[in-house]
Amino acid sequence: MPGLSTGNLGDDDRSLDDAVAAFYAAQVEHSHLIQHLAVLNDLNAVDLRALQFLGATDEDRTPKELGGYLEMGTGAVTALLDRLARRGFLDRVRNPDDRRSVRIELTVDGFAVVGALRSAYRRALKRSLPRESVEVFIAFTERMAEEFRAPIADEVDGSD
Repeated sequence: MPGLSTGNLGDDDRSLDDAVAAFYAAQVEHSHLIQHLAVLNDLNAVDLRALQFLGATDEDRTPKELGGYLEMGTGAVTALLDRLARRGFLDRVRNPDDRRSVRIELTVDGFAVVGALRSAYRRALKRSLPRESVEVFIAFTERMAEEFRAPIADEVDGSD
């Protein structure tokens, strides 16, 4: 990585450091994109992440699932949902299978925000990813997601 001493690192270690630096640079630019789209829609970054999570599947989500994703407590999730509902980005609906619980549905405006983010991702991938590498990219990102989850699972079960 720029600014870090690589000392006596082998070529594999240097390549991994270069990959880490490139990944970090992509994360920084992704954060800028999220912030830009949030401001464009008069949202904060957490609001946008919530809409992104809610729009990631065709299934409605629960407040508890959203809280788990955002690592937020019940009160903070309630305030977030109230704010997004007032803005017209989502609706709370009673769960037909369990009248005690609610599901969260995105509105047309909520889907529009998620669609703008998805379009930005598609545009970036189209411009930067050769078509013949799409399947490799999908497999790579799925494995990365698994590896990123591993430390959390290791902390929970005490393994290393």
